Amino acid sequence: MRLRDPAGLVAVLVVALSVAGCASTPGHRPPDEVGYPFGGVTHFSERRAALLHEAKERLVAECMADRGFTYEVSPAVTDGEGPDNPYGLLSPREARKNGYGMTMRHVERAEREEKRDERANSRGERWKEALTGTEEHRVSFTTPTGRTFTYSSDGCVHRARTRLYGKSWYRDFHTVQSLSNRVIRAVTDSEEFEAAQQRWADCMSSAGHDFDTMQGPLRAVRQALSEQGASREVADLELSLSRQDARCQRRAELPATVGAVQRRVESEALPEHRDTLDRLRVSRTEAVARARDIVDD
Repeated sequence: MRLRDPAGLVAVLVVALSVAGCASTPGHRPPDEVGYPFGGVTHFSERRAALLHEAKERLVAECMADRGFTYEVSPAVTDGEGPDNPYGLLSPREARKNGYGMTMRHVERAEREEKRDERANSRGERWKEALTGTEEHRVSFTTPTGRTFTYSSDGCVHRARTRLYGKSWYRDFHTVQSLSNRVIRAVTDSEEFEAAQQRWADCMSSAGHDFDTMQGPLRAVRQALSEQGASREVADLELSLSRQDARCQRRAELPATVGAVQRRVESEALPEHRDTLDRLRVSRTEAVARARDIVDD
């Protein structure tokens, strides 16, 4: 069964997931930050990310209006797929409730494509410069991991971000995000992780699913969505794989392994960057409070 009407497809899939015992808001992901390096300081739950996005968009619109331009606030978009976890860790509860979240995400993307327009592309150069800034005010910085980021300090996007998060946020965020990515790579390259992943693969194989890595089930669902589109059959495949995946992760002791290795790797990076982390945590808390004030105003 393949439906082309997104609204009808959502209804059918919600019924299918309800029958399977995992009814939930389409595409919802629990705000579980277990597994994100440094206490998840660079990661926001879907709800908080939406709050911060709306607040920043309102500030951008206000800035653009002050410059004589119209800016339409855009809704928050979550494009990620798979477990809300950098290692692909999935709890049994999450698997029962939402699977990987991929089928519903596929539907949501289709709906956005239908509604998408080209308003931004039709704007003039002055409008774009007011939004993102000019070359004359271009600023670049490099993180400790060697990544370079660039922005224009006179654009409404940067000014809105600074009003919401504070002056140090952009640099601190990307510094810690780069360090987090380094931690994740160190964990997944470790002998402990590779051994646990092999135990997971053996467990999946015994259940009839042959995957070498934890990305295998996600690729299988992604391929099914590409070939068949979002359908009840694909939703059933996703649920079946995700439930077995979660069971095998526990049997292979993957969560415990990831936690232990990550703590070890983090401890090596903390002393040098503790001030940046502390400052980012304060900025994060203050930004959420400001966002609530802006949205509730």
